[in-house]
Amino acid sequence: MRGRSRNDQIACLIRMWLRRHARRVAGLTLDLVNALIAQCEQAGDAVMPGRTHMQHAQPVLLAHQLMAHVWPLLRDVQRLVDWDARIDASPYGSGALAGNTLGLDPQNVAVELGFSRVTDNSIDGTASRDLVAEFAFVAAMLGVDISRLSEEIIIWNTQEFAFVRLDDAYSTGSSIMPQKKNPDIAELARGKSGRLIGDLTGLLATLKGLPTAYARDLQEDKEAVFDQVDTLEVLLPAFTGMVATMAFDTDRLAAEAPTGFALATDIAEWLVRNGVPFRHAHELSGACVKIAEERGQELWDLTDADFITVFEGYLPADKAPQVREVLSTEGSVAARRGKGGTAPERVREQIVDAKSKVESLHVFAVSISDGPAYRPEGSLN
Repeated sequence: MRGRSRNDQIACLIRMWLRRHARRVAGLTLDLVNALIAQCEQAGDAVMPGRTHMQHAQPVLLAHQLMAHVWPLLRDVQRLVDWDARIDASPYGSGALAGNTLGLDPQNVAVELGFSRVTDNSIDGTASRDLVAEFAFVAAMLGVDISRLSEEIIIWNTQEFAFVRLDDAYSTGSSIMPQKKNPDIAELARGKSGRLIGDLTGLLATLKGLPTAYARDLQEDKEAVFDQVDTLEVLLPAFTGMVATMAFDTDRLAAEAPTGFALATDIAEWLVRNGVPFRHAHELSGACVKIAEERGQELWDLTDADFITVFEGYLPADKAPQVREVLSTEGSVAARRGKGGTAPERVREQIVDAKSKVESLHVFAVSISDGPAYRPEGSLN
């Protein structure tokens, strides 16, 4: 090819390679999303304890908790789609840095290689690697999102929680302790996220001090993203298999959902609906918690007399005991029916919306980024 430099050639090839593998990573990520959605559908209206600061907070649907991991993963795929629109430009014809004079038609070459346009500046085309770094960020963010789900699965799988059981195919035993069943896939996924982050930070450190033109330092961009792609293309199928085969103990989840005074907020909100200002409702609900805690009870164990005494001055005596109408897990969950809430009908809407997004993003995952001039590895044509 006349007018070609190693500089514009390698800048073009890394773009082609990343676009190809971005689609593979997107497809594997959507497989994981589908596995999570299937778990949500299987969970139905099963409830569990929602937590903040790792402390019991409020009851939520198990499906709502799992969907909280679906949306970040979908955003990761959306980031790849957005990124692809920016990297869809061929630097061929940039030469070493100033362009070429030997008759190469950059636009024609771009079409042959699968690009929709040519880079606007020859120096930028050969020397910039911000789009490589952007891919590295998306890969690292995907690793972080997988790691957060891994951490929850690891915690839920402990004897103390016992919320979920992992399939034997995705667990390992101990070399010395016969009873052990370790969540290896989740632990490896959590560990690999650090590797993905390291690839990103290493690449950014390489780029930060380079002058604006090609330098040999730029060959280091490949090692980072090659490692990220290799990691994700092995990790994602294994992680998806673990998620698809794990089994939740919904009875235990339901038993734990209202404990730890998780219905205290419902008391405060009930008081507000009955005319008590929230600043007072918060204090009154806290007073109920204090009484129950001192007695080693839960909120629903308090007597009518307890509620009458606590709410005195704010509610008539015949009204106070009616707070019991919100002291149930099902009532607490059903009441949160605003957009994005944990009420069953809202969660079912989430699932429908997520499925629609998966379908639209699948178009990107199965698309072909390479043009007619590309020859797959091993091809003799």
